[in-house]
Amino acid sequence: MVAKRPNFRRGAPRGYRQHQIVEAPVSYAPIPRQVRTVYDITLAKGNLEGGVKNNMDVVFDKEIMDRAKNLTPPAEIRERIADYGRKVIAALEKEKSENTLPDISVAEIIPVGSFMNDTITHSSDKSDIVVQLNGLPSFENVSDLGRRIVDNMKMADPKETGEPLPQDYGFLISSHNCKVRVLVTIIPGDSAKLEPELHLDEKILMINYFSTRHTSWFAAQANSLSEENVQEYRALIRVLKDTRSRYSDFQHLSIWSLQYLAHYCLFKGPSRQKVNLGTAFRRFFELIAAGIFLPKAASLVDETAPNHCIGFDLTFQQRDSICQGAQTLVRIFATGNDGYRTILGTHGTAADLTQTASTWKGIEIRPALDAYKPGCME
Repeated sequence: MVAKRPNFRRGAPRGYRQHQIVEAPVSYAPIPRQVRTVYDITLAKGNLEGGVKNNMDVVFDKEIMDRAKNLTPPAEIRERIADYGRKVIAALEKEKSENTLPDISVAEIIPVGSFMNDTITHSSDKSDIVVQLNGLPSFENVSDLGRRIVDNMKMADPKETGEPLPQDYGFLISSHNCKVRVLVTIIPGDSAKLEPELHLDEKILMINYFSTRHTSWFAAQANSLSEENVQEYRALIRVLKDTRSRYSDFQHLSIWSLQYLAHYCLFKGPSRQKVNLGTAFRRFFELIAAGIFLPKAASLVDETAPNHCIGFDLTFQQRDSICQGAQTLVRIFATGNDGYRTILGTHGTAADLTQTASTWKGIEIRPALDAYKPGCME
């Protein structure tokens, strides 16, 4: 008896013809590389029987822009924060040139974070600066650096009242009305030399290092978009940051993950076209509710760290909390415009809806239950 030949040849079905793959030219501004993602109803609606677009989302475009405007600090406050940041940078530059602390030695000074990206909200009164050191940062010499920077500031302005406060990320320079977070990092190749009891935590040092890449990524995106699109993107980030601050289940989500996923939600719609702001805001929570941050789920590759997906730094418990919080909010979105506006923060209750039950048109929506139990992933 002759065995039947399998219906495959060289790993492909018989009759299959390989097509030549033509690689697209690489553009200057990095475009987030999409891998197989979790269920995305925004992309799937066109394939659903009877599926129609939610035209009501467009109604919220102006409301989101207005909400973001209300969340933006006044120009005088932003200028005050910028001016204080410039003073700290000048003091750091002075230490870099004089090198009075040769054991660590300042190598690079890079403004980063929400203030640099112009996405701060009225709840923030600080800016962020990454300082890359040539030496290994011990708790002692980082404190010495903080005092040296403040001394330089007081030499330039005797009225300066700032003081350095040691933090796990470096130090905070705080005056009566402004703050600057100095985020210490090192050359990545030096991380193997760190001693846990002597030096700052390696994970925090690397988070500070990658924040410089995040700022570069944001600048590249802004340069590749129209001014109108940049303003919409910044508005979306502001309202999502505000939502994150009001609902406790989302507070473990890093600003970088929020910012990156927001970009995908706004600019990667059907046929890779931009969607309206109202859809992008809703879509952000739909993707999280579908499990984009859950263990082993399909996610988005982090362009600034290609070996990782966004949210890789979350614990199992945090992933579960973020997902269940989003599932609760998606149910509230489904109740209509009142639910949408409550999540946006323009109307309705100020209660944490991810932790308390709420009633919508006679329907009670309770927070989702924990799925993760300690040890269940072992």
